[in-house]
Amino acid sequence: MAASVVGFWATADAFDERFPAVVAARDLPEGHVLSAADLASAEVLVGDVPHIVWAAAVPETLAGLVVSADVAAGSLLGTHLLVEPSSGAFGDALEVVVPLDTSLAPSGVREGEMVLLIDPGLTPSRERAGRPRSVIRWRELDSFDGSAMRLFVPPAEWVWWRALPADLGASPMVLPVPLGGDAATLAADLDELWAASYEQEAAALHPFGDEWRAQASPGELEVIIALDLSLAASTITEGDLALLVDPGAPADGAGGGRPRSVLRPIRLDHYRDGMLGVWAEPAEWVWWRTLPQRLGAAPMVLRVTDGSDTDAVAAELNDRWRRAWEQG
Repeated sequence: MAASVVGFWATADAFDERFPAVVAARDLPEGHVLSAADLASAEVLVGDVPHIVWAAAVPETLAGLVVSADVAAGSLLGTHLLVEPSSGAFGDALEVVVPLDTSLAPSGVREGEMVLLIDPGLTPSRERAGRPRSVIRWRELDSFDGSAMRLFVPPAEWVWWRALPADLGASPMVLPVPLGGDAATLAADLDELWAASYEQEAAALHPFGDEWRAQASPGELEVIIALDLSLAASTITEGDLALLVDPGAPADGAGGGRPRSVLRPIRLDHYRDGMLGVWAEPAEWVWWRTLPQRLGAAPMVLRVTDGSDTDAVAAELNDRWRRAWEQG
């Protein structure tokens, strides 16, 4: 009996032929585009199970093919599980190519990195609310060619990815998550930072607060215009009486130039940090809106004392500036 047992094990060992075969180095979801790092070698008893014999060149040869079904880490990989990316759909998966903006990553982005997918946001203006930059989601960067990512996804997700650039009004941005970093924490920190920055931008467009809008009369339109304070002998403050001044243009400029001159006296009822707010009827609104373009520069402002004869002051300044301009 002892001789029989020894003989059995000796015979079994002789027929225990293990071969190096290709296995999944990690879990590979359906639709995943293979890279060399996704593949490993294992000594296995393959028998009649479909498999690919391991060789040094195999990982590079298989890179770029798409997995047509979920493959668990350590499982044998056979040719029946791989399809060409150009075949487009397999099962219920559809191909989508998503352009990516890598400007947030000066050192570049590499395939296989964990990245944050980012809505670039929309800068606020007086005509639109805009939106802050924000993190949409995070994911491993698959099949990335340096400018776009190729995915094979179910139809519902395919619709979302296809519509994403149009919904954002630009290509989504990507930012690599530092090695060992937590994507959720980084996303929360960035969202908070970008939201605060957006609020500052929006507030700068309307520096006079919510009460400013309540002061508009029916039919009036808003103008917020930057002023050149270089003529101000002292600090300009809200409520000051001032002269609005055309900065002029040199005689060799376009159109022959023009001397500096007073445009009109104004009361700075809504003024803050170099910005003047005006509510005006449509014709007046057009005058204010086109003023910087017509002058070729921001209008200047000169503070005058309350009770001054602004017409006399303007006439004296205009005469002085004209003579200086002619002499120049």
